[in-house]
Amino acid sequence: MKKKNQYFVYTISGMWLIPYLLTVAVNGMDTVFMKKEPGIEEVLPVIVSFQISDEYEDETLAAQSVVARSNLYRKIEQKEKTWDMVSELYDESAQWTMVHNLFRYENAVEETKDHVLTVEGELKLVPYHEMSAGKTRDGQEVLHNSEYSYLKSVESNTDKDSADYLSSIYVSEQQMPEELKVNERDSSGYVLSMTADENILEGEAFSSGLGLVSSNFSMQNLGNQVRFLCKGKGHGLGFSQYGGNEMAKEGNNWKEILEKYFPEMEITVYNEENKV
Repeated sequence: MKKKNQYFVYTISGMWLIPYLLTVAVNGMDTVFMKKEPGIEEVLPVIVSFQISDEYEDETLAAQSVVARSNLYRKIEQKEKTWDMVSELYDESAQWTMVHNLFRYENAVEETKDHVLTVEGELKLVPYHEMSAGKTRDGQEVLHNSEYSYLKSVESNTDKDSADYLSSIYVSEQQMPEELKVNERDSSGYVLSMTADENILEGEAFSSGLGLVSSNFSMQNLGNQVRFLCKGKGHGLGFSQYGGNEMAKEGNNWKEILEKYFPEMEITVYNEENKV
């Protein structure tokens, strides 16, 4: 990756996030986001850079900007504790040591300024992942709650064309339970529950604990090893960044991308003068 136009981010995003975090800690969330509207737009480029690579197309970065803005405003509206949000930002930023081509993220945020995704005028969870297993998952089915019925399963067939679509890891049979079997999969093929000896495990937790990139996996015994073959990357809910990027390459804009992956959500404007 080119090292041209790089911006360094130290610890909690260094020079970009320190003023924001200090203002939040001292004066409270409202003073930054509700009374000084530019605050959220200023910090969003850095947040988006933690969530998606600068190797993606401009319209994909713009779509991710709307996702990030929607989730941040939702947390503010739900009055989450300041330091819980600071901790979450730290967890994301700790994965990175520098931000490449920050101007591209700034342009993406500016292009989508004030736009969020809503359901009947309400801010809701807007999940995203790197790559689906060929179609995204149904929110109600995965989260066992009708509150997430707006997250519909949609086709994302281009994900299957990625060189990273399939991945596998090998685990020593001695490290595995004597009996390990899949009990239930959702309609997109992701494991919902499984049995490890006499214990019932949640599929997402099992795959995360084992270091699998996806809970859409199959198992195969190979001598003294068990092979886990995974499809896609991430939890499979909501926005597939890879699939959205393929749409961008074909000329679709950020609105068209989001309309595909969130057909039950509306793109609306959220700002101090015109709140959702």
